[in-house]
Amino acid sequence: MTSPYISLTQSHLQLLSTCPPQFQRRYLEQLGSLMEPARQTKTEWGKTFHHLMQQWTLGLPVEAMLRQSTDPAAADFQAALQTLVDNVPALQLPPSQRQAEHQRTLPLPPDQVTVVYDLLVTLPDRAEILDWKTYPQPTQKAKIIDHWQTKLYLYVLAETSDYEPEQLSMTYWFVQSTQPVKQLTIPYSTTAHHRTGQELTHLLTQFHHWLRDWQQHQHPFPHHQNCQTCPHRSQFFDAA
Repeated sequence: MTSPYISLTQSHLQLLSTCPPQFQRRYLEQLGSLMEPARQTKTEWGKTFHHLMQQWTLGLPVEAMLRQSTDPAAADFQAALQTLVDNVPALQLPPSQRQAEHQRTLPLPPDQVTVVYDLLVTLPDRAEILDWKTYPQPTQKAKIIDHWQTKLYLYVLAETSDYEPEQLSMTYWFVQSTQPVKQLTIPYSTTAHHRTGQELTHLLTQFHHWLRDWQQHQHPFPHHQNCQTCPHRSQFFDAA
């Protein structure tokens, strides 16, 4: 059976690289698990905040809307938005140099990868991806650098623009961090670009191998060797 043409995001790639059986369960079998109420609240807060930031960058009167809102979280949204406006230089650039919720797609037959940037800044000599994170900054910088969001976002921008990798960077802004607001800027390079390309090719090759076996009812998506405590292991355990 021929593998279908599939559009993949950084979330798909991250799950494939950390827990292939969970990818199978969530995206192929559509067996999502219920989210805990606290986590659901945080997720909804993040979605609403990203929508407000998009409206602000489009010049809509977000502050007035929030002041008139009866939502108990309106004051928190207002404070978080104002924090970014006061601290992120890119938000002061003219609209012609910044694009909110900017989407790019890179064909990688028989697949394609799609990214959506919270804010993309394009200047004559450089470009910067900005991402709003509605949780405190993690303590381990290496995990952020190695996450597929970082790797894929920068890779796709380099592949779909005239910028050299050294002209690109990605900055995470942690909205709910303690004052002053924290940020993490990750510069890009030709070396990192080549490495990500190799990792992406390898992961997609694995994915189609696993997908073919799953479609033919031969094997479920496999666990990684270091995945001994995975909650899905009992469901997808492969003795091999």
